[in-house]
Amino acid sequence: MSNDISSDQIEIILEFVQESRDMIDQLEPIIIELGQSCQPGNCWEILGCQQTDCLRHGHSPDFPCWLDMGYIGDGKQTCPHANSEQECKNCPVFQRINGNVDTINAIFRLFHSMKGSAGFLDLTNLSGMAHAAESLLDLVRAGKIMMDSSHVELLCQSCDFAKEALDLVEREYTDQGLEAVAEDMKSRLIQATDLAQERIRLGAVAAAAEPAPAPEAGPATAPNKKIAADSSFELEITSEMVERFAQEADELLQSAEQGLLQWTEEKPSAEVVASLFRNIHSFKGNCGFFGYADLERLSHQMESVLDLVKSGKALADGNPAEILLDCLDSLRAAVADVTNGGTGTIATLAAQQRQLDTLMTPPAAPDVPTAEASPAPTPETAPAPPEPPPAAAPAPTPPSPAKAEPKPAPAPAAPKTPPPPPKAPAASSTPTAPAKPAAANKSAAAQRQDIRVDLEKLDQLINLIGEMVIAENMLIHNPDIAGLELENFHKAGQQMSKLVRELQEIAMTIRMIPVSGLFRRMIRLVHDLSLKAGKKVELILSGEETEVDKTVVETITDPLVHLIRNSLDHGLEPPDERIRAGKPEKGIVRLSARHEEGEVWITIEDDGRGLNRDKILSKAISKGLIDGDGSDMSDKAIYNLIFQAGFSTADKITDVSGRGVGMDVVKQNIEKIKGKIEVTSKPGQGSRMILRIPLTLGIIDGMMVRVGDTKCIVPTLAIREAFRPQESAITITPDGQELARVRENFFPVIRLHEVLKKEPESHTLPDGILILLEYQDKGVCLFVDEIVGQQQTVIKGLSDYIGNVRWVSGCTILGDGEVCLILDVGHLVDMFEGKETLGI
Repeated sequence: MSNDISSDQIEIILEFVQESRDMIDQLEPIIIELGQSCQPGNCWEILGCQQTDCLRHGHSPDFPCWLDMGYIGDGKQTCPHANSEQECKNCPVFQRINGNVDTINAIFRLFHSMKGSAGFLDLTNLSGMAHAAESLLDLVRAGKIMMDSSHVELLCQSCDFAKEALDLVEREYTDQGLEAVAEDMKSRLIQATDLAQERIRLGAVAAAAEPAPAPEAGPATAPNKKIAADSSFELEITSEMVERFAQEADELLQSAEQGLLQWTEEKPSAEVVASLFRNIHSFKGNCGFFGYADLERLSHQMESVLDLVKSGKALADGNPAEILLDCLDSLRAAVADVTNGGTGTIATLAAQQRQLDTLMTPPAAPDVPTAEASPAPTPETAPAPPEPPPAAAPAPTPPSPAKAEPKPAPAPAAPKTPPPPPKAPAASSTPTAPAKPAAANKSAAAQRQDIRVDLEKLDQLINLIGEMVIAENMLIHNPDIAGLELENFHKAGQQMSKLVRELQEIAMTIRMIPVSGLFRRMIRLVHDLSLKAGKKVELILSGEETEVDKTVVETITDPLVHLIRNSLDHGLEPPDERIRAGKPEKGIVRLSARHEEGEVWITIEDDGRGLNRDKILSKAISKGLIDGDGSDMSDKAIYNLIFQAGFSTADKITDVSGRGVGMDVVKQNIEKIKGKIEVTSKPGQGSRMILRIPLTLGIIDGMMVRVGDTKCIVPTLAIREAFRPQESAITITPDGQELARVRENFFPVIRLHEVLKKEPESHTLPDGILILLEYQDKGVCLFVDEIVGQQQTVIKGLSDYIGNVRWVSGCTILGDGEVCLILDVGHLVDMFEGKETLGI
């Protein structure tokens, strides 16, 4: 691990530890069950064949000789020593082998998945052990050797080592320090594998010395293919496992996508390529574990391409990033299919495999000196006409034709080199002194424990805490105890309020996630759209660490996509137009997030041509969206017309935008989470759109006010101050608008009883209270009868039959059971700018 380990890396490592422990919990019972079924059984005794028949094939007497000869399956291919098909089926050894195939495949895939994940995290000891166990199991699942009790014991010991390694990883975020134990475990697994391979070799030699009849030679290779075809993973795969697979796949593919997008701009560094390789390698391992064949095949071929790049070998295309991005899209679509209950089939698999094969074909040498080099391979390729192209390709590269013949010999070994390289990055990227970060983070490791929690359970927790806040208010503000001297009760109530607030704050942070994942998805969107539109665009991200509620991220994803598409399609000019306007050829789109006034502000800004005010106004008049000529409308009011359904000023419709569908949906989605959209623009300089999203959707601090017999909640974040005005501080404009002077500034007055249509106690301003509300550097004074007090407020949505009340953001339940409205300060302020008719 590096000396500067991030919190994200720690989270990934701890998640891997938990998942690996889950794997081991599944592995051990399967291995033990397998061990119980691996008791010796003498097939040759039951079937009446000679013991020497088995020994001659290099197997022990308990190994069925017919297995090596290809007689395994559904009974159609029977053992040559059996008198009937049924006798073959009744053979205990035959039944044992058939019954164990799925179990062995399950064990293999679990070790394979552990190896891939450990390799991705540079846990070399754990990855090396899992790889050695996987090699042994690969011989068993291929039907080349039988699992015996010694193999079972080795696998159980491998699980014990994995547990020890995971304990260390959880404490120190590395498995360094277990080299001796890991080497011993690996050597014993490798020794068992080598011994099995030697026995297979001896069997092959014996079979060659005494050839089998021709008719029986055909099916000899059938069993392995049949086992591979029929060996479906029978371990129970739950919906939770598939969901976790999809989440990890999304993270791995998204990380790989960032590297590929960087590759489209410039040649990637060795670290970027190594990271890409590890992401695709881990993804492939996960797909193999779940048995998603198309996903595994395509990702394996992508991995092979990246391995060539990582090894410094030339590709047919010097920049394969676009092809790999297309493949990545296919993987992502297949993962979505799996999530929806599909099989993950990739319709374009064959075509994309051909593309990747073409990439891996070495480029032809441009400087072939003479035609004399080509005749050299002619004698070799003449007998097989289909073979000349691949055979001739490497021939021109050697300078001497005499040396060209021995070089094809190592060529078949070349494809076998990719499997070992995954070890190389793990070894090279691991520092010689990884103990420093481990020691530095020991205390953090002891304090931090991570588990996955179903989002539905988290929602239930938030709702229960909200109900607890309501119950607390009902208890403390119970009218039955109003006016009573209950000192101890009030102390206990204050302590309870403090604990409930702390619980609420912690619970709300659980749902908060950074917007970095959402923002980084936009990198690919901008890349694809800029290519399609023929524009040069740079996307600048900032504030990625800003956290918002998870529900908010899910809700604003589509709106953000629409806004960025519009910026690229309508806002940014083509390169030639930008040059004529004196701008850089490359346009800029800025995507940022920050906390402001108790909200999260997500800003999309471009340096394009800006919004055309006159064109928008003209279009709105022609569509009958406004009355009159719009001369009395502010720029902001006109710009907000673009959110009307079906509104578009595009001269032509493109496959990106222009139909007038999208911006109204953007507005609706933002309003669902009580958010707002603000638009500003300067002709020729660009436009800016700000999504103002509530920081939390559950509980806020509010000030309760009263008008007559009606109570309302005003969010405290919007309150600057409250005061009782003097008569001299009140001014009335010629059009009848009341203004209150606060120091050197005048603010319009909103009489809340007029908004609520209620009868107030106080009709003159000096008799009541003014609350100065601030919104977007603008302010209004809200006139009320009384400030009741401050309290935590649980936000409840209004019922659908009530509809959209623009100046109300929700409601809450008071301690006495009364329903109280929560005021939307933004809309109250907007009432003085003529926007209320637009619903913005």
